[in-house]
Amino acid sequence: MMTNNENNNELDVMRQQLEILKNKLNEQTIVNDRLIRKAMSRKMSWIMRYIWFELLLLIPLATVCFVFMKLVVPSISWFPIIGIILLMLADVLLDFYVNRTSEKDWQSENLVETGHRLVWMKRMRWWQLAISLPIAIALFAWYFSGFTENEMLQSMIAGGIVGGIVGFCIGIYILIKMNHTNDELIQQIHDLTKEEF
Repeated sequence: MMTNNENNNELDVMRQQLEILKNKLNEQTIVNDRLIRKAMSRKMSWIMRYIWFELLLLIPLATVCFVFMKLVVPSISWFPIIGIILLMLADVLLDFYVNRTSEKDWQSENLVETGHRLVWMKRMRWWQLAISLPIAIALFAWYFSGFTENEMLQSMIAGGIVGGIVGFCIGIYILIKMNHTNDELIQQIHDLTKEEF
């Protein structure tokens, strides 16, 4: 027969083991939480890299191309060129505003708010497209109206139209990819918080 002392010792050992197990489980939850948040943050980071790519490479490259075209075809007005470049710059700055996130957005107390912000981002991207696309079409129509009638310039117009269609398709693909990234993050936040967005 076991004595009370032996029972108490066994009970104490079991309590200690249970406490160790609880601590390990808590640490595991914290590590999983951290990993999930880091993964969410990483998923959004490609969007910011793309926006920096637009700002640092695409806008300067487009500016050089437009200036070159102005030198080749002096009849083109500077106004649509400046308008197109300003529209591109405004779109990139709006991209920075719409897609900005910070590390605190991925903390557990902010996940619901971040989920709502991700939904807002998706909506704003479509609004941005709906507003900037007609303006871009009008500016490019104005730009191409500066070309005079000759075979080489007609080829440039055709090339510009084909390039515009290809650029539009690439832009829509990137927009859909950005929104898909947001959808994945919204689903992960829903799985963690059980909040509907």
